[in-house]
Amino acid sequence: METSVPDFTLEIERPLTLAKSQEVALLRKAVEANPLSVTLRAKLAMLLFIQDQFDDAIALYTQLMAEAPRAEWATMLAECHISRETPEDDRAAEQFARQATETATDPQARAQTLATLGKALTRQGRRDEARVVLNAALEANPAEVNAYKRLATLDLDEGATAETLLTADRLINQGVSHARLLVARALALARLGRIEEARDAIGLEHFLHRQMLSPPAGWADIAALNADVRAELERHPDLRFDRYGTASSKTWRVDEPAFASSVAIPALQILIRQAVLDHVARLDMQDSIWTRGRPTGGILHNWCVLTDAEGYEEWHVHQSGWMSGVYYVEVPPAVASYNGREGCIAFGLPESLIGEENARTYGETLVRPEPGLLMLFPSHAYHRTFAHGSEGRRICLAFDIQPA
Repeated sequence: METSVPDFTLEIERPLTLAKSQEVALLRKAVEANPLSVTLRAKLAMLLFIQDQFDDAIALYTQLMAEAPRAEWATMLAECHISRETPEDDRAAEQFARQATETATDPQARAQTLATLGKALTRQGRRDEARVVLNAALEANPAEVNAYKRLATLDLDEGATAETLLTADRLINQGVSHARLLVARALALARLGRIEEARDAIGLEHFLHRQMLSPPAGWADIAALNADVRAELERHPDLRFDRYGTASSKTWRVDEPAFASSVAIPALQILIRQAVLDHVARLDMQDSIWTRGRPTGGILHNWCVLTDAEGYEEWHVHQSGWMSGVYYVEVPPAVASYNGREGCIAFGLPESLIGEENARTYGETLVRPEPGLLMLFPSHAYHRTFAHGSEGRRICLAFDIQPA
């Protein structure tokens, strides 16, 4: 008896009414005027963390913890200290994560705090202790992404490849599905020399989608739309260089490009949304571990990456998404004339994770970008980009389809 596939709905992330940098400035003034407000200080602390202002975030969270300790604030203190990347901060992160673990009562919150503690222990080289903690996190919440990612990394680093595969299959059989789980399974298969199975686990041959977008009403051609999108991006107040914690190197980024007053970016988002809906409708006719994990509803979350001559993206996956994609707003003219990798995006598996020979056997899928090109692919597909080394900028709108 056939079971029907539930319809897929996709919402576009709500546009900003205020830039994050502007919101931080206003919240600072609000806290100065209302220094005892817990709500204002907690909101400001989180925004400061998002803006990579870790010292100021630590100061605020420390105040809040001194007044009324909470597990979420202790966890954020741990994350702030980890982000400063010093041995002293790693030790401080451990203490705050332990404090959070002791006070967290909800299983999901406890799993999150244990995942943070596992990271702090790993950074100190205490890998056996980290393994115990990360396994406890998965017992509390088998779907805890960060705990699984860190445990799989430990297993792969230590050569426990078969164990990585067994753990991945066990969680999948429990109904867990996320990008880190699916890619760890593929990595384990590749390290075991089971290259064809690894390719099938990623599914790029079947699921990489490419199309050229047509302009919406109000723009004569796609070049006109791209010009307006570029103008909105380059005057965005939150445009900043080398965002912490991303795969980007020597790049400019805008984390949330659309304002309520934007025109071109929302028009582009609508085009992308329709392309995703059309692609998902085709995917519903194909069966795989990835398609079986398709959420019934998604949120289109996007950001922008602007790269000058030396900018590039390191190998990465999008752990928060089910499907991911990229749309090229602008590509330097020289990229079209290159014969090599300059300016291209590549899909494959990192040799640092599966070994040089396995990576070579697995191979790379190289795509040369051009303005107006949209690509969709599974969020668990490893990819990277290469510096274009020329005048001009490569500008893309990247996005994840996150479960709603």
